[in-house]
Amino acid sequence: MILALIQARLGSSRLPGKSALPLPLGATHEAHTILGHVVGRARRARAVDKIIVATTKQVLDDELVILSGRLGVAAFRGDEQDVLGRFAGALAHAGEARTIVRLTADNPALDPAFLDAAVAHHLASGADYTHTTGLPLGTNLEVISTAALRRAHAEARQPDEREHVTPYLRRHPELFRLETLPLTVPPAVAALRLTVDYPSDYALLSLLFTELGADFSLTDPVGLPALMTRHPWLAAINADNVQR
Repeated sequence: MILALIQARLGSSRLPGKSALPLPLGATHEAHTILGHVVGRARRARAVDKIIVATTKQVLDDELVILSGRLGVAAFRGDEQDVLGRFAGALAHAGEARTIVRLTADNPALDPAFLDAAVAHHLASGADYTHTTGLPLGTNLEVISTAALRRAHAEARQPDEREHVTPYLRRHPELFRLETLPLTVPPAVAALRLTVDYPSDYALLSLLFTELGADFSLTDPVGLPALMTRHPWLAAINADNVQR
């Protein structure tokens, strides 16, 4: 079983409640929230068998549990800071799974075709951890074997190794087989910032979802690449934002 785990919480300091925001602005259906788009795009990937939202035990995140239910997916609640432990708990809750795709609820433009490509490469190579490169910020992917995740959970001790899930894997190539999958999109698309961390990130994605619809891909020549050719100024909306 291929399990998509979506890391989510509402306690963002820069853009509070961002995972539950409508996308585009003014949308009213739960499927047209930022989390709803992440779930919907994961569902469109042929490789994904099950989806779980991994959120926190904070009262603020009760809303995410309710929203997950309305989207038809399970939610697992764990420690706010120990995200690696939260993922391990969600994995145990899910039952048998061979592979995990790590997603986050602030990246609503992930491309299902590239998700399928990442999983296929991961399985064919026998990797413990696979990450993609070459895609816009917020759309690259991480695929992890369940055995590697469990080992990381048992052995990782540094605070950042608990908070960010995959640093322990990446720091120990002697323990894990690490794979990189380079992917290619048009340069104007690759340079975009398609994550939601600041209000201006939300503004750009709201414009893109309004113009292109909920299911736009990163490569369709009459979609996002063509839009960026016609309106290159769109990239400037959030270009100055600093990624944490």
